[in-house]
Amino acid sequence: MSTATSKTPAQIGRFAIQRALGAGAEGTVYLATDTRLGRPVALKTLARRDPATVAANLDEARIIGRLSHPHIVTLYDAGEDGALRYLVFEYVEGRTLAALIREHGRLEVGRAVEIAIALAQGVAYAHEHGIVHRDLKPANVMITPEGVARLMDFGIAQRGAAAAADPAALVGTPAYMAPEYIRERRYPPASDVYALGVVLYEMLTGTTPAAGGAAREVLRRTLEDEFAPPSRHNSVIDEHLDNLVMKALAKNPAERYAGAAELAGALRSYLDPEGESTPASQGTLEYLLRRIRHKGDFPALSATITAVNRAVSSDREPVSVLCASILRDVALTSRLLKIVNASALGQFGGSISTVSRAISILGFDAVRNVSMSLILFEHMHSRTNAAALKDQVVAIYFSGLLARELHGHADLRDAEQAFVCAMFHRLGKLLATFYLQDEAQMIERTRQTRGWDEARAARDVLGISYEELGVGVGKAWNFPAEIIDSMRTVSGAVGRCPSQHNEKLRLVASMANELADVVQSADAATRSRQLAALAARYSEATGITEKALTAAVRSSADTMMRDADTLGAGVARNGFLREARGWREPARTAAAAAAGATGDETVQQVAQTQLLLPDAALDEQAAGAPADTTRLPEPGRRQAALAAGVQEITNTLVGDHSLNDILRIILETMYRAIGFHRVLLFVADARQQALRCRFGFGPDVESIVQRGVAVPLAGARDLFYAAAVLGNDLCIEDMQGEKVRSHVPDWYRKSIGARGMVLLPIVNRKRTLGLIYADSESPEILRFSAEELGLLRTLRNQALLAMRQA
Repeated sequence: MSTATSKTPAQIGRFAIQRALGAGAEGTVYLATDTRLGRPVALKTLARRDPATVAANLDEARIIGRLSHPHIVTLYDAGEDGALRYLVFEYVEGRTLAALIREHGRLEVGRAVEIAIALAQGVAYAHEHGIVHRDLKPANVMITPEGVARLMDFGIAQRGAAAAADPAALVGTPAYMAPEYIRERRYPPASDVYALGVVLYEMLTGTTPAAGGAAREVLRRTLEDEFAPPSRHNSVIDEHLDNLVMKALAKNPAERYAGAAELAGALRSYLDPEGESTPASQGTLEYLLRRIRHKGDFPALSATITAVNRAVSSDREPVSVLCASILRDVALTSRLLKIVNASALGQFGGSISTVSRAISILGFDAVRNVSMSLILFEHMHSRTNAAALKDQVVAIYFSGLLARELHGHADLRDAEQAFVCAMFHRLGKLLATFYLQDEAQMIERTRQTRGWDEARAARDVLGISYEELGVGVGKAWNFPAEIIDSMRTVSGAVGRCPSQHNEKLRLVASMANELADVVQSADAATRSRQLAALAARYSEATGITEKALTAAVRSSADTMMRDADTLGAGVARNGFLREARGWREPARTAAAAAAGATGDETVQQVAQTQLLLPDAALDEQAAGAPADTTRLPEPGRRQAALAAGVQEITNTLVGDHSLNDILRIILETMYRAIGFHRVLLFVADARQQALRCRFGFGPDVESIVQRGVAVPLAGARDLFYAAAVLGNDLCIEDMQGEKVRSHVPDWYRKSIGARGMVLLPIVNRKRTLGLIYADSESPEILRFSAEELGLLRTLRNQALLAMRQA
């Protein structure tokens, strides 16, 4: 806000003007005295506008004047003095938050969070009364001498009539505009939550997430770029606060906090985690879900699991959505590729280096299910309180292996589906142990001292059973019905084999978990008795004998040892796995001992010999690249990864395949091998004489596809014409270069607008079938060796071959 330079009037209405406080595009603010009530006020004149807009402002002001909240500057009055319209606010001494940030830069973390809580509380109060701010920014926040944050101009920024009259108009400051407002001119309450996230980001870092460049560039970054977490600018910020801020800044309003009140609660819990109310005072399920969202240990887990499950019902091609969901998690990608490259899959020809190829070989459901189990294991096993959970997590994974071994006895078609259902059978107990540690220990003490079963003890302590807790979380995470049904406990005698598929899954999941209990707790003296009892209970329904149960344990123990390194450090030495290894056939155990190998060494040997990719392959930055490439210099690594992709596609082309599978593998190979920001496939649309974006990889691909971005084939003679029509391969490091700038089309600047790009047209006998587009903000990424360029062209030629075969 700049100092006013125009002549200050002596009086406006009944208000005697003392001095100008500042001026801006919306009008001038004066310190004035209410001559009727004798109190100081801040009087703001409204800039000249059409009568309808001014009338709407004044009508809205009368509604806002009813708001009364300690963190909102009160609007006293609205009036007219001749042609001049004005608003009268409570006068608050202090300085704006914008001035505070300009002077001090970023604020101390605790202070920034406290201010954000106050603002969120004020916004939540206004939302409850049906009022949206629409112009949240530090310049509209006053900080009193006592340090209290007060939000100004509440609701005054809503120019509803102006926006309706001019759909192209954007009102407000670009850095604080939510994506939905920029793109669709919508400003729901969730847009205020976004703006609160930007203000908190700025307080923590001294800058806004999309800062830099002209207003148009800021708007583009808001729509398309992935924001850097605040910890990139301020190393004091921890992962927990990073997660809270980035959730508020989600580009999809549905992925943000449900409201400003929820954001305030999350920030309060961050400042005072011990001050959270206990489950006894509220619904335990809601409490647990809130802890999962806010605590910082599980946000990636819940978000990734929900995204993976959402792929099933996606309006887009589910395979593309699943691929994108997995690739966002580099560690998950690495572990998934290492699992699918186990020796059992060797018959498919060479190692598998892309998620797309894994899906084409194993099928959509198998990759989804394996991914979900790996997500659960990774996030539960590697957290700070993992010591108390290791046996439980390993037992859960082992239950999945058992179910996979036993699924055929129950006439189940899908082994991997049985695997995941068994793993999530006791999700409620696992989450309670992780998040409600004190309550979980109390449940166990209650069970032991009173002789109750676990469900009764859980209801006594939590008001809800573990089963009900797991089912509730499963629904919140968008789990499919068969997994949710499998969480329900099987009690009492089990009769004949059910006809329903979901019920068969539930039986196998329950039996596998009970068998894991026997492995974990039974000694050699009681093992046979407990096995016999378990077989007797389920035999009529499943036909599974005691011998089959023992064989399943032995086989699962071998598999667990093979996967130990992939699943994480310490699994090979875990107590549960030692118990499971004790079930192996005596001859095999003796042979290992005779060879002079310790139990752990045997595990390592089995893990190394049964994986096509050795342990060195787990380079999380390479995200599943073959082992011999991870230690190469960057150019060598890129070339080796491209070569592996070419070989993989060659293997796929000679067998049964779909066109989409081939094209997706080609794009993913380029995306991961080179490190492009995004890779897109444009295919010919004869009706529109254009190449339309069909799918790809990168942070905003879904938005680009949904917006129907297309390359015109009859347009101006620009860069895209040279590639798509004339058939030239192009690589441009800087689109703003003097010789290039004039040849970049406006549609591209508005819809994508990367700094540098690669264009590889797919042309058959002078007819353009498609175009592979890749981009990067880093010129170094786009500098290729002759070998790399040749391999990129080979991949393009493989796309052409696949299209011609189709």
